[in-house]
Amino acid sequence: MTRSLIAVVCCLACCLEIHAEDKLPAAEESWQVIYIGEQRVGYQHGRQLIETRDKKPVVVSHSESHFRIKRFGQELNISTSLRTEETMAGDLLKFAFELNNPPTQATRSEGEIKERELELTSTVAGRTSTRRVPWENDAKSPAYPERLLREEPMKRGDTRSTKIYMPEFGKFSKLTHATDELRPVKLLDGKEQSLLLIKVQYSAIPENNSRQYVNARGETLLVENDMLGLTARAFDVSRDVALQAIAGAELDLALNTLVRIDPPLRDAHRKKKISYRITGDTESPEKSFVAGGTQTVKRLTDKSIEVSVLSQPIPPVNSRSKATEPQFLAATRFLQVNDPAVRQHADRAAGGETDPSRIATRLEKYVHEKLTKKNFSTAMASAAEVAERMEGDCTEHAVLLAALLRAKKVPSRVAAGLVYVESLNAFGGHMWTEAYLAGEWIPLDATLGRGGIGAAHLKMAESALEEDAPLPVTTFLPLYHALGKLKIEVIKAD
Repeated sequence: MTRSLIAVVCCLACCLEIHAEDKLPAAEESWQVIYIGEQRVGYQHGRQLIETRDKKPVVVSHSESHFRIKRFGQELNISTSLRTEETMAGDLLKFAFELNNPPTQATRSEGEIKERELELTSTVAGRTSTRRVPWENDAKSPAYPERLLREEPMKRGDTRSTKIYMPEFGKFSKLTHATDELRPVKLLDGKEQSLLLIKVQYSAIPENNSRQYVNARGETLLVENDMLGLTARAFDVSRDVALQAIAGAELDLALNTLVRIDPPLRDAHRKKKISYRITGDTESPEKSFVAGGTQTVKRLTDKSIEVSVLSQPIPPVNSRSKATEPQFLAATRFLQVNDPAVRQHADRAAGGETDPSRIATRLEKYVHEKLTKKNFSTAMASAAEVAERMEGDCTEHAVLLAALLRAKKVPSRVAAGLVYVESLNAFGGHMWTEAYLAGEWIPLDATLGRGGIGAAHLKMAESALEEDAPLPVTTFLPLYHALGKLKIEVIKAD
C-alpha cells in the first residue's frame, strides 16, 4: 500500500519558514509541528545563517523533518534533511538532501554547481554514483522564494514566479505564489489571526497544491497540503511544542485510505474484463488514471469516468520479441541490475530459461515465493536492498521483479495505482511490475503471484525508475492526491 507521505514531507520542507527581519541576522531558527487530519505525526526544524566565503556572503539554510505514522499497524519512521548554500541573490551553490527510513540505508544526494553544470553525487543502498547534468542558469535555490517572501512581502492580488531546483525530486520547477485574500485563521494555540492566503504551485509536481498563510511581515505561520482525502498542516510553534512526544494511536494511512465498494466484487482477480465508474468529489478524476495498453478511460460526466480494464495474459512461448527504448533495460541507482545479489536471484529464478515469456513467469513466481516476510515499515527499498534482505511489501516485490527482469534482458517498468483486496472489500494503493513481451507491456504482480493479473488493478502511474528519476515513491503522487476523493462502482465484470 502507498507511502507517498514522503511527497508531503518534501513539499513542506520547501516551505521552510524562518523568523527574520528585512536583513538576515547571523542565525535564525524555526519550528513547525505537523498534523495530518487531527493526528499529530511529526515536526520540522529550520535554521538559516550567513557565512562569509572568499569575502562574499553565503546564505546557508538547513531544514529537517521527522515523521511517525502507521501502516497496517506497523510503525513507519521517516526523516529528511535538506541543506542548501546560495548567494544573496538566491543562486544555488551547493545542496545535500538525505532521506532516512529504517531499516533501509539512507538515500542521499549532493550537488554542486560547476561551470554551468550540476555535479550530482547520489548514494543509494550504500552505493555511490556521480554524474553531471546541464544547469539552468535562471534557477534559484529552493530556500530563496521563502526568503524573498520575507524580504519583499506580497500583497493582495500579487503573483510571483521563480524557477527553482528541487533536490528532493531532482527536477527544475517553476514555483508560483499567488495571493488570494486575508483569512481569519485559527492557529495551534487557539488564537485567531488575519493572515494572507497564498496559493502555491509547482510545475514539476502539478498534483501538489499548497496553501501558505502569512502575516504582514511575510512570515509563514501555517502551511497546508491536501493528501489522501485529509489535510496536512504545518503550524509555526515553539521548540518545546514541536518536540513533544507523539501521544496516542498514530495515524494508520493504509487503513484510512481504502476505497470500499458495494456490493463486493467476487473472484475479482480472475475476471477477464471489468468496467468501473469512478467519481471524484469535486472534479473528474480522469487525469489520475493512465489510458492505454490494458486500460481505457472515458469521461462520463464532469465528475465521473468509466475505466475499463482488460486482463492481458503472458504471451505464449516463442512469441516474436520486439525492441523498446533502452531505458527499460538500463541499470539505475534504484534498479541495480548488476548487483551480485540481484544477478544471483535472477539466475536462480530463470533456471537457464531463455524464452522471455517463460522468464517472466518464472521470475514473478520466484519473487512471490521467496519474498515472504511482509514489512510495512519501509518507504521503498532499492532492488539491491530487497535482494539482500528479501522482505517488504508490494513496492519491494515490484522493484525486485523489475530488476530481475532487466538482469535477464527483459525490458521492465513499475506501475502504481489501486488493487482490489477481497478480504477488505476495498481498493488500496499498490505497486506492481510490467514486462515488455511480444511488443506489449504485460502486467505482472509478484505480490499476488498469479502468473500475470486479472482486471482488478487500476493503473494511475508508470515509471522506468531511470537513473535521473526522483525518489521512486513519487510514482505514487497521482494516487496520493486522488485517494480519499474517489468513489468506485463496478459497471460490469466478465
